[in-house]
Amino acid sequence: MNMHKVIGIVLITGVLISIMIWSTPVARLGSGFIVGDAQYILTYYDLVKESENIQIKFPNEDNIAAKPIYKNKTDNLVILKLVQPPKVKREPLFFQKENRNIKESYVFSLGYPWTNTLEDKHIMLEGNLIMAIENETGLMKIDIQMDPIHSGSPLFNGKGEVVGMVISAETLEDRGNYSENPHPAIPSAVLIDLMNKNDIPFEGKSKTTLNISAMDEYIEMIRNNVVLIEAR
Repeated sequence: MNMHKVIGIVLITGVLISIMIWSTPVARLGSGFIVGDAQYILTYYDLVKESENIQIKFPNEDNIAAKPIYKNKTDNLVILKLVQPPKVKREPLFFQKENRNIKESYVFSLGYPWTNTLEDKHIMLEGNLIMAIENETGLMKIDIQMDPIHSGSPLFNGKGEVVGMVISAETLEDRGNYSENPHPAIPSAVLIDLMNKNDIPFEGKSKTTLNISAMDEYIEMIRNNVVLIEAR
């Protein structure tokens, strides 16, 4: 084989590889959480917009494909339906129905474990509520340290109730609403309205307040509701 043929083959191979790389959809990673009878996932619209392949990653379980059944670009919300129910054991989440009169400032979220092994646990993300509802955007403001991959995770109050969905400010650059911090959160009242419109059952307000000794036990019960989402 002469040198010209070798160079030609190398060039063609390089072109083909470049085409494959550019034509392969870039995966977007984010979070979400199970609602209803474990068939549905709540997450944010910007994560899955225009995606043709959505995979839900559960702790220590095979991935399950999901399809959007409801999209709301304005509220930045989407409901995904799993093609089959997950095997993970979980406890239903409680939702706080009213957001405007929240008095306590402590909030926390759970970040999905990156490596997805038996030894890994969800990351505890703790912070403070700065503003229950901002009139201009209709969103909550929270001071919490989080990565973009945690966008879509549930936000809890000290009672263990879901008060919103956390959204990393970095994922909202295209919308131009927020800078680095504070991060916004979509209020639980909006999530509840979304579930009601789509006939998805949910648990109402809990009756007990968590104490420090009960927190670890409670997190162990609910952590499997938080999932990782890969959208292509």
